[in-house]
Amino acid sequence: MKRNLAKLVVVFAASGLIALADDAEGSFERALTVSGPVDLDVQTGAGRLDVRASGSGRVSIHGVIRAREHFGGQSAQDKVRALESNPPIEQNGNVVRIGQIHDPDLRRNISISYEVLVPADTKLHSSTGSGTVVVEGLRGPVSADTGSGTVTISRIEDGVRLHTGSGRVELDSIQGNVDAHTGSGPIHGTGIKGRIVADTGSGGIHLEQTGAADIEARAGSGEITLRVPQQAAFNLRAHTGSGGIEVTRPMTVRGTFGHHDLEAKVGGGGNTTVDLSTGSGKIRID
Repeated sequence: MKRNLAKLVVVFAASGLIALADDAEGSFERALTVSGPVDLDVQTGAGRLDVRASGSGRVSIHGVIRAREHFGGQSAQDKVRALESNPPIEQNGNVVRIGQIHDPDLRRNISISYEVLVPADTKLHSSTGSGTVVVEGLRGPVSADTGSGTVTISRIEDGVRLHTGSGRVELDSIQGNVDAHTGSGPIHGTGIKGRIVADTGSGGIHLEQTGAADIEARAGSGEITLRVPQQAAFNLRAHTGSGGIEVTRPMTVRGTFGHHDLEAKVGGGGNTTVDLSTGSGKIRID
C-alpha cells in the first residue's frame, strides 16, 4: 500500500513538473501614430501596468505575456503565439484601447504586463484584476482600478481617481483633485493641490496639500497625518476612536473639544473644510 502511494506521489509530482514546463511566455511591441490629445483605456486581468509620458505623436506599447497550461482549450504556447501575432490593441484616431481579449478561452490563465509610453497630453482609464499600477507625467485626468496591488501615480496636471481592493497607494505632485480608496493598505500623498478624498479600511493616511481645498480622510484603523500650507485657513472636524488629536497651528475651538473629538477654526477658519476620522490611531495636523 505504501509503495503504491509513493508511486502516486511521484506521478503527481511529475505531472506538476510537466505542467510547469508547458507554461509559456512571450512578448510584443507596437507603435501607434497619434495627432492630438490621447484617450487611453487599458484593461488586464492580471499583470503590471506602467504608463509614462514620452515624446509626442506616438503611443508605444510593450507587452509581456505569461500563460499557464490547463486542461482543455488551447495550449499555453498557442495562446502566446496568438497574442504575439494579434495583440489586444485597438486604435480609432486618438482613442487607444489596450487589453480587451474577446475570446474567453484565450483570456483564461493569461496575464499580460504592459509598458506604455504616451504623449503627455493623455487621459487614462485603467482596470486590472491584480497587479502593480504606475502612472507618471500625464496631463490626465487619470482613473485607475485594481483588485489588488500597489498604485503609484505622480506628476499629473489634472485629477486622479483610484481604487485598489488591497494595496498601498502612493501619490505625488497632483495638480487636480484626488479621490483615493483602498480596502487595506496605507495612503501616502504629497504635493496635492486640489480637493482630497482618501479612505482605507486598514492603514495610515499621510497627506500633504499645497493648495486650499476640502479634505476628507477616513481610516478604519491607522493614524492620519496632514501637512498644509503655513497660511492655510479652514474649518476642522476630527475624530479618533482610540488615540489623540494634535494640531500645531493657531486655532479657535468651536463645539466639540476632547481627547478623541475636535471641532475648530484653524487659521481663522474659512470656506474649506478638513474632516478627519480614524477608528484607531492618532491624528496630527501640521
